[in-house]
Amino acid sequence: MRIGIIGLRGHVSDCMKGAAQWKDATIVAVSDADKEEVAKFCKKQKLAEKAEQYEHWQHLLEHTEMDVCVVADENGLRAEQLVKLAQHGVHICSEKPLATTLEDLSRVRKTVDDAGVKLTMLLRMRYEAKYRTMRELIQKGAVGKVGLVTAQKSYRLEERDDWERSRKRLGGTIPYIGVHALDLMRWVPGLDFTHLAAFHANVATPEFGESEDTASVLVRYGNGATGTARLDYLLPEAYETHGDDRLRIAGGDGVIETQQAWNYIALTTAEKKTYQIDPGPSENMFVDFLHSVVDGTPCRFPKEDAYGMTEIVLKARDAADKKELITLLETE
Repeated sequence: MRIGIIGLRGHVSDCMKGAAQWKDATIVAVSDADKEEVAKFCKKQKLAEKAEQYEHWQHLLEHTEMDVCVVADENGLRAEQLVKLAQHGVHICSEKPLATTLEDLSRVRKTVDDAGVKLTMLLRMRYEAKYRTMRELIQKGAVGKVGLVTAQKSYRLEERDDWERSRKRLGGTIPYIGVHALDLMRWVPGLDFTHLAAFHANVATPEFGESEDTASVLVRYGNGATGTARLDYLLPEAYETHGDDRLRIAGGDGVIETQQAWNYIALTTAEKKTYQIDPGPSENMFVDFLHSVVDGTPCRFPKEDAYGMTEIVLKARDAADKKELITLLETE
């Protein structure tokens, strides 16, 4: 399995852990605008010790034969990179979102579909045991009919690169981190959004440039339920972890929830007081994707979901810009 890497700005480490589990995987080429980072990466990673090193991703594409490419460059560059990789017949494991405009997303979708290549998006939280187990329990009726879903993605701001301070280069906070929360809000309860509204702003961190340090997305589900995603870069530097993720789902028969700091799920029902559930081991997303490439087995995060979630977060960002309610699915 010949693997290329374009950009070192995302969840590349998850892909490297997965590649290490694959019997014949090797990193054949790595590119990033920061040449020193490429050199450090190749020196540190055993699978990449013989990889060709490039400053420009176009050069990697022109000179590399690869089966799969991990794309983790700046968000604003991604659509063009995905289009070119698909045209070369390369399967793609992409950071999120796939594009920063709806027009570019349409172009990516058409090119990938026409080329017939596999594509997934690095929303790795689907592969965390806690969320997979919550989904399974809800499918079994653990909380009854879902009525309210609440998700949180909160981060320390810390030092941010220039590209993360630019709307054009980042694409906005809702597409960048909100995509994780909104995906869980659909996938875990197994419900689609019909409408959404959103607000976002930079209220406390002028050093974050054009990017928003706070955002909220309100959604309505097809069954009438509602949900809220709370997003911020306002977590104090003294907080014990870089992020504080939370997910709570309330239904007619109970409440199920988890937090980043927990290694368990908490479930409360009418028949039983709050108790903890061990979710078991998590899985590696990249291994799952490689199986889909080699064996044709269904990937837990297929390209259709990548298209759909990118479209949702771009529309949510635009809804926040315009202060409009967006209809995603027509309902009677």
